[in-house]
Amino acid sequence: MHFSDYIIAALILLGAFIMLLSASYTQKIFNTLPDSQLQGNWKKLRILMLVFLVGYLAVATVVILGQTHLLAFLSGVIFLMGSLFVFLVVRTGLDSFKRLKELNENLDDTELKNKELEQFAYITSHDLKTPIRGISSLADFIKEDLEAGETEDVYGHLDMMQGRVKRLESLIDGILHYSKIGKINPEAVDMNTMIRGEAKNYTDPTKVKFIKKDTLPVLNGDKIQLSQVVSNLVSNAVKYNDKDVCEITISSTETSEAYKITFADNGPGIAPKYHQKIFEVFQTLDEKNNNESTGLGLSIVKKILEKHQGSIRVESDGEFGTSFIIAYPKELKR
Repeated sequence: MHFSDYIIAALILLGAFIMLLSASYTQKIFNTLPDSQLQGNWKKLRILMLVFLVGYLAVATVVILGQTHLLAFLSGVIFLMGSLFVFLVVRTGLDSFKRLKELNENLDDTELKNKELEQFAYITSHDLKTPIRGISSLADFIKEDLEAGETEDVYGHLDMMQGRVKRLESLIDGILHYSKIGKINPEAVDMNTMIRGEAKNYTDPTKVKFIKKDTLPVLNGDKIQLSQVVSNLVSNAVKYNDKDVCEITISSTETSEAYKITFADNGPGIAPKYHQKIFEVFQTLDEKNNNESTGLGLSIVKKILEKHQGSIRVESDGEFGTSFIIAYPKELKR
C-alpha cells in the first residue's frame, strides 16, 4: 500500500466523520421541528446520511485493502448517492420553508382572530350593559312610584322596560348569529328564487315594492348564510325608509371573475362619513330608542361575504337613497 493510498483513506474517513457529525445535527433539527410532516422529511434525509456514511467506510476499506477493481464501481455509486443527497437536501429545505410559512400564516391568522375576539367581547359587554342599566333604572322608578302611591307613570315605565327587554333579546340573538358564521357548505344558490322568497315577507305593495332589473346569477355558496345577507339588506332598507312606498331595486352585472349584485333603495341615504362605520359590530346611526336596532345586521352581512371571499361596499350621498354593492366570486377558492 503506497503512502498516497493512506492519504486517500484518511481523507475518506474524515469525510465519513463529517457525515456522522451532519447526521447528529440533523437529529437536533428534527427534535425542534413543530410539524410531523417536516420531521418525516428530515428523518429521510438523516437515513440517507447514514447510508452515505456506510459507503464512505466501504470505499476507505477498499483503498486500504488495495482492491482497486472495486474502487471505480463504489466511486460511481457514491457519486450517484451524492447527487441524490443534494437533491433531497434542496427539496427538504424548500418543503420546510413552505411549511413553516404556512404555520406562520396560521399563527398570524390566529393572533388576528384573538384580537377580533377580544374587541368583540369588549364591545358586546358594553352594549349588553346598556339595556340592562335601562331596565334597572326603570325598576327603580317603578319602585319609587309605588312606594309613593303614584301609579300614573308605572304603565309607561313598564312599556319602556319591555322595549329594553326586547332590545336585550335582539342583541343576544344577533351575537349568536354573528358567532355562528364559520364553516360554509357550498351549493348552487339561485338568487332570483331567493329574492322572490324574501319578497313574500312583504305582501303589501303599497308599502314595499321590489324591482328586479336583471336576471340574477346562481351563486356557489352557503344557502342559509346568503339568505341572511339578503334578509338583512332588505330589512334595513324597509326599516330605515322615510318614503310612503319603500322601493328596493336589485340589479346585477358580471366580470370574468366575479358577479356584482346591487341592492338600491329610495330611503334617506347614508352620509359618506358613515360608510365604514355601518359595517362595524354594534354600530347604528339611529338613536338606541329608535327602531331598537342592534347594529349587527350589516356586520353579519360583511362577515358572511368575506367568508365567501367576497366583499360589500356602500354608495350614497346621504340624501337620495343608498346602494349596497356586493362583489361575489364566480368560483370559491379552497
